[in-house]
Amino acid sequence: MSVEWRVDVAGTAGSTQDVVHNKAIGGEDEGYVFQALQQTGARGRHGNQWDAPMGNLYMSVLLRPPCTLNDAGQLSFVVAVALSKALGPYIDDTKHKRTLKWPNDVFVDGLKLSGILLESNLQADNSLDSIVLGVGVNIFKAPEFAISIQDAGEKPVYVNVFRDEFLTALSEFYEIWQKKGFAPIREAWLKEAHGLNDPITVRLPNETFKGVFKGIEETGALLVELENGEERVVQAGDVHFGQT
Repeated sequence: MSVEWRVDVAGTAGSTQDVVHNKAIGGEDEGYVFQALQQTGARGRHGNQWDAPMGNLYMSVLLRPPCTLNDAGQLSFVVAVALSKALGPYIDDTKHKRTLKWPNDVFVDGLKLSGILLESNLQADNSLDSIVLGVGVNIFKAPEFAISIQDAGEKPVYVNVFRDEFLTALSEFYEIWQKKGFAPIREAWLKEAHGLNDPITVRLPNETFKGVFKGIEETGALLVELENGEERVVQAGDVHFGQT
């Protein structure tokens, strides 16, 4: 069953995540979307702050998936493949390389175009109540060492048109995930995986190690092959691709 999206738009907000979080704890149904034309308190993973000027897509989505908290992390991959599909008509694959970087970014030509943030709300028994899914897409403006759709695009792009195209794709892949599980999402993601079979450095809170990125397992965890041939599974961490 496709999701019926209900979109509210504001000129300015501190963080779209906070708005949708408040809606979630207030009992709002799945499918609520809040978009801000600009944000004054945008945040990413680990609470990192980032600039969110006018001209890009900033939105948060309320989902209530019937799954465990552990499985809910797979939604970041659902969102990534949906974003990639929405980008398809704009970015010519023969001229630009579109990749999906673990765990939550979309890259074009090795530069970040979009970021994804998942935050969960729990019930009193610590089971999953809802997921607040934040998405930022560089439409017209990109910070240094990043890229926008306008930079790489082959046709005119409009923020709200792209928003609706992305929501259509998100509904499609969300339904696939619910009906068929993570396997088809994982397969689609791996076809565009950033840095697959390349050197990778993984930074964890208490250690840093190097290896080769070998893919993701059935849960979405990162698979790294160490120099001694052993394989290590990483549930969460910061990764850097390349020899450094």
